[in-house]
Amino acid sequence: MQQFVASVILLLSVLVVGILILKLIDSAMRRIAKIVPADEAQRTRIVHRTETLRQFVRSLGKTVIGVVMVVLIAYVFGQKELITSVLGGAAIAGLAIGFGAQSLVKDFIAGFFVLLEGQYGVGETIRVGTLEGVVEEMTLRITVLRSGEGEVHVIPNGAIQTVTVLSRDWRRAVVDVEVSSREDLARVLTVLTRISESLARDMNGRMTDKPAIVGIQRITGAGVTIRLAAKTLPDSQAAVTHEWRRRIKETFDKEGIRLAESPAGLLQGSPQV
Repeated sequence: MQQFVASVILLLSVLVVGILILKLIDSAMRRIAKIVPADEAQRTRIVHRTETLRQFVRSLGKTVIGVVMVVLIAYVFGQKELITSVLGGAAIAGLAIGFGAQSLVKDFIAGFFVLLEGQYGVGETIRVGTLEGVVEEMTLRITVLRSGEGEVHVIPNGAIQTVTVLSRDWRRAVVDVEVSSREDLARVLTVLTRISESLARDMNGRMTDKPAIVGIQRITGAGVTIRLAAKTLPDSQAAVTHEWRRRIKETFDKEGIRLAESPAGLLQGSPQV
């Protein structure tokens, strides 16, 4: 009876120690954000990579603890032959599964390199093929995306060929304005410069660089297309583009500046990274 109690205490001790180690690692990773550089872009990237690594470690740790507990239980209760047979059977099963589950192995290897190379992390916005969303969860096997409409996409890591990261460091807000060919271009450019300077002052916290007039993109019989661009924080691109368009429309109305009369004579914004 005493030996049984001692065995149970040993098993519980191993389980508790394993859980505590996992919790300590988890807590340490959560605190990393407090000691990373103050630069916002670097901080965001490190936090994303830390969260991704935390999820991987937690998943792997649970698996390791489970395997260790099974082996210890068999050992404590004198089932050494069972351990040998299980390990031997596992080796044979692993070989068989390896041939039949090559895609699964491919998913795990791909997931490992995603983590190792820091290709993307939890909390970042990415595009995989035609799917786009925020990375909500990552394991060695899958990446889970949440789209802007709330849809959840579960993607095997091995199926990911090309990834476009949409929220790393900065994005570019681009606005194309097509004005009537009858307008005085010098006056139009002066008004656009004034609008851009006002936007830079009012949205300074969302922009990483001063907005600029890129130049004339196209000239047609209906009008002239002028492109404006500015670097923004990853999550501020849409807000900056929207506000820029609104100010241009209101100012043009007040100044009497006409847009091109063709269907293309609209304020157009094309998000670019």
